[in-house]
Amino acid sequence: MSQPAGPRDLSTMLQPRSIALIGATDRSGWSRMTYANLSNGTYKGEVHLVARRGGTVHGRTAATSCAALGTKVDLGLIMVPAAAIEEAVADLGASGARNAVILTSGFAETGLDGVAQQRKLAELARRFNISILGPNCLGFVNFLDGVPLWTGSFRSPSQPGPIAAISQSGATGAFIASLAEQQQIGLSHLISTGNEADLDGATFAAHLLEDDRVRAIAMFIESIRDPHRFAAAAQKAQAAGKPIVALKIGLSDVTARSAQAHTGALVGDDRVFDGACRQFGVVRVQSIEDLLFTADIIARTGVIGAKGVGLVSVSGGACEIAADRLQAEGVPLPPLPPATEKALIDVLPSFGTPHNPLDITGGAVLEPNLFERALKIVGGEPAFSALVCLFDVPGVDAQASEFQLAALRHISQGLAKQPLPALMLSHTMKPVTEVTQRIVADLDLPYSSAGMFHGLSALGRAWWWSEQQRRERHAWMPPAQSQGLAVWPTTERQVLDHLARYDVPIVPATLVTDEATAVAVARDAGGPVALKIASADIQHKSDIGGVALNVSGDSHVAAAFRRVMAAAPARARVDGVLVSPMRERGLELFVGCTRDPQWGPVLAVGLGGIFVEVLQDVALRVLPVTPAEVRRMLRELKGARMLQGQRGVPPADLDAVAETIARIGDAALALGTKLDELDVNPLWVRGAQVEALDALAVARAT
Repeated sequence: MSQPAGPRDLSTMLQPRSIALIGATDRSGWSRMTYANLSNGTYKGEVHLVARRGGTVHGRTAATSCAALGTKVDLGLIMVPAAAIEEAVADLGASGARNAVILTSGFAETGLDGVAQQRKLAELARRFNISILGPNCLGFVNFLDGVPLWTGSFRSPSQPGPIAAISQSGATGAFIASLAEQQQIGLSHLISTGNEADLDGATFAAHLLEDDRVRAIAMFIESIRDPHRFAAAAQKAQAAGKPIVALKIGLSDVTARSAQAHTGALVGDDRVFDGACRQFGVVRVQSIEDLLFTADIIARTGVIGAKGVGLVSVSGGACEIAADRLQAEGVPLPPLPPATEKALIDVLPSFGTPHNPLDITGGAVLEPNLFERALKIVGGEPAFSALVCLFDVPGVDAQASEFQLAALRHISQGLAKQPLPALMLSHTMKPVTEVTQRIVADLDLPYSSAGMFHGLSALGRAWWWSEQQRRERHAWMPPAQSQGLAVWPTTERQVLDHLARYDVPIVPATLVTDEATAVAVARDAGGPVALKIASADIQHKSDIGGVALNVSGDSHVAAAFRRVMAAAPARARVDGVLVSPMRERGLELFVGCTRDPQWGPVLAVGLGGIFVEVLQDVALRVLPVTPAEVRRMLRELKGARMLQGQRGVPPADLDAVAETIARIGDAALALGTKLDELDVNPLWVRGAQVEALDALAVARAT
């Protein structure tokens, strides 16, 4: 998507001093609601009304055009029919405005004709140097600066907060804001980006990351308009120490591929996005609840240390549920050191047992100060880098028992001034009422009403995000577009030679054209050999019987040569047979590179055999990758333990493997825009020995 000319100062869009409602009319509910939102006392700027026929609208005089206003506005909200959009944008641009929000629908969401109309809209933006939000969007709310430019019903939150919500769907954005208000999670912004003809979610994310008041970005994504811009925003978020939490829909495959083409069958656009999130440190979630709670928890904790979590509860059952949830999320629960156990024995009732998670027992009903004493002991333990207490805050005064209020006072004291991130989570997800707010505010409780499942899952994602913040990062840039090699490698030998030029170790192989030479080469190998037909017309040799493995002895080699040659289809051009030494008792990996329609060149890595064919156990990244990134990919595999060694096979040298796979990625990029697929299958690994045994390259159809 092309950018319009001129500066992209989104501050004048999100903090406009003056707004024109273009297409204002009393007949439209959208117009009435927007005007009401801007007139509720929150917005301190000027609001102008523009209607084609002028007259009185919303009880005020409307101008017939932006030019007729007699003053320059910062932003125009366009609510005219699609057929009148061009005139409205031209009028707004000619008046000197540089920002437009377009409510109008009927563009790319309607089909090919709509796509063409949306393209014209983008051209208008460039022509008039206007930044456009939309079309087909509900607008935005800047809670921090009091700009409720929202075309639907709107309720001001009790207080703004540090989380910016960006949603391609306006209705989903409203759901997010409603849940945030219910749970008292403060939003800084709510932005509906709609069809993103010009500005997309990543552009707003990058802008908001520069605002010190914003500590987390929560995004609902239907599609990635510009993957490279999204990657740049994600890297900016990493550098700023602020999380991007993403809820993205869409599980469809990239495109229809040949069933025999490994990479194409294994790579789907959702899996590519998932790999990109892992690569660029974006936290991915699957529900609106987790979107908000995760952003909220990370905004509270910041980067959490790598040691583990200490957890305190008044329920043994809750401790067990929490332990299971944290284990599922990969969050360690270190055991209590002996000195801490001893300190807790002196505090707990005689029937209490000190361990992590810690059940302070029902004795707390009689001695609520058990919470405070236990939390101070556990929170002061250097073995932990985060502290969690499970307890509920009443929602109505009638539920506020003397024990609950006393316990909450002691929990507040126990969590106060802790040297590590400290949270109090409800047992189940609860709405935050006025009573809840009052108690939390009075006691200054670091309370989240997310409940154990959502809250501890969010803590697990905070843990993962913190790991990404600690790891060494390398700036990622999209590969330069080039046509690549003048001569495409068509045979296996040519592909292996191409890999070798990028320092990928390849198995020795000799091309032979007769039995006698095949026998001689096999003798020189000093052991069993593999024979494979060499032909640019045959991509999948084993499917036609064009491969013979583990062959030894002169007569068997000669017979295998004849059998492999005879397997070629009648019209296939055959160069001969490749003879190479057998590589046995090692681990086989699959390495594939393909071109995703959105993200461009993508790398897939997995274990060979059943892992890749049946279980589809692959890790994905956007090229280029570093060896360090490849090591992270290998750790993600379900069969990662295979790399630690197995019967008769030594542990893989992960540095050597990662270096080789990164070089395969470089070799794929060198093929340029012609690349459709490059597969190395298998990549043989035995300890520090790494070799590409077979390779295939497929050029894109022109």
